Amino acid sequence: MDILMRHKEAQLTRALLTYAAECLHDGDYAALRDLGFGEEELRSLQSLTIETVTLLSHHLQLHGHVLQVRLDRGAFRQLLAQVHRESERTHLKRELVRREAPADLMASLYSMGVREYTGLRRAVRLTRGPGRPPDPDEATIEVVWRAWKNHHGARDPAELTPEDWLALSERTGRDLRVIYRILSECPVPSAQRAGKRGSQRDSRSTRSESGSRRAVGQ
Repeated sequence: MDILMRHKEAQLTRALLTYAAECLHDGDYAALRDLGFGEEELRSLQSLTIETVTLLSHHLQLHGHVLQVRLDRGAFRQLLAQVHRESERTHLKRELVRREAPADLMASLYSMGVREYTGLRRAVRLTRGPGRPPDPDEATIEVVWRAWKNHHGARDPAELTPEDWLALSERTGRDLRVIYRILSECPVPSAQRAGKRGSQRDSRSTRSESGSRRAVGQ
């Protein structure tokens, strides 16, 4: 166990010395100072030959590393949070494309270009071409508009988030090519328009009644 630990420590030290040599070659003295290298250590590093590096590696195997490594916990947490955000973003992109999100929708959500979109389609192994879907029937149009109205009210479809689009696909059982086309191109069904006008009339009637009661009270 001790031998294995010393071997790992030696690998870490060799990696750091290689990094330090590259910093020295590039003139990155700020990075070297952050690592704790002073003028004497830099002169020693500059004078290393293949023979001395071999001897150094041998001694590292015997005695372990010469480092004091500490974790910057705050920076590490920020890095992990960023990685998680990027992972979630990638997962959403894949799921949207897996549910047949068209290129126009992905461009509006992520400013995604054709090359990335095509690559994602290959990654999720979609075989159907990304072309225009067939015209939806009236029943499908009704289902999609009703789901949009029930869950998103008067919001413009352009304001929907990736999660909203996925939820619409889940609720309606339709792929996103069809849903996007309906919300972008198809008119609101007559039943939906009638419901909207009825709500507007009810609202106006309620306001009128309230005004009448106030007038009588006065």
